[in-house]
Amino acid sequence: MLENKIDNSKLGITKKDELQVLDTSQENITWRTGAVGEKIWMGSLTVAPSAESNVQHHAQSNTVHYVLNGQASFFYGKGYKKVIELNEGDFIYIPSYQPYMYQNNNDATPLQIITTMAPSYQLEYLNKDDIVMNSENDNSQEEISVVKSSDLMDSTSQTKNMPRKTAVQAPNLWIGRVTGETAMDSGTHHHGEAETAGFIISGTTELLYGEGYEDYEKYNQGDFLRVPAYLPHIERNPSKTEPIEFLTARNPRNVVVNID
Repeated sequence: MLENKIDNSKLGITKKDELQVLDTSQENITWRTGAVGEKIWMGSLTVAPSAESNVQHHAQSNTVHYVLNGQASFFYGKGYKKVIELNEGDFIYIPSYQPYMYQNNNDATPLQIITTMAPSYQLEYLNKDDIVMNSENDNSQEEISVVKSSDLMDSTSQTKNMPRKTAVQAPNLWIGRVTGETAMDSGTHHHGEAETAGFIISGTTELLYGEGYEDYEKYNQGDFLRVPAYLPHIERNPSKTEPIEFLTARNPRNVVVNID
């Protein structure tokens, strides 16, 4: 249940220095909340040098981790002997009820991950010999998968001047990376039934909304955003020299309705 009522008439913003600490039950690993919606959550995961997580899963939520800084190893499968290494810019998809663990491969610098869950933040720790019971059994055939930064797909719905590239399309979660051209805007659009969360990787963007699009929020590097379903808005890069790059995620899928 949401602690605070969500206002679907306006955009959401969480500045990078205002993230709420959500979980520190594991030593050297900290979860923080960035954007909270009715059917999507996005936040940050910080892993101290050489730290290793407990085995965990995310119940019915589809989960995608994006490596912002550092290098990580993820372990899964029988005996957690399957290993995948991720570098900066890579994505890993964790289906619902899939147990796994991870570690920071660097012994000097923290690992920074941006995590998205849909429909909500859920985290359950396990012992290595525990068996996960999936009462819903709706994703039993899905497996953990990785999308490298060089393998993003550009066959997705677009708005002008803001090309999107798809990383993952899961049953309840789409996530990709967007680039905003200098001194350009996206034109007016909304995302239908899809609720959107986002994270600014680099640059600065303004999102305009409301009557006459006179209301706006300004997002800088490290900030999180939320766009309610069906809310018309315009994404604008105010810089004449620097492009904007950000993660954007939606539940249930990448709906884009261009108004002009």
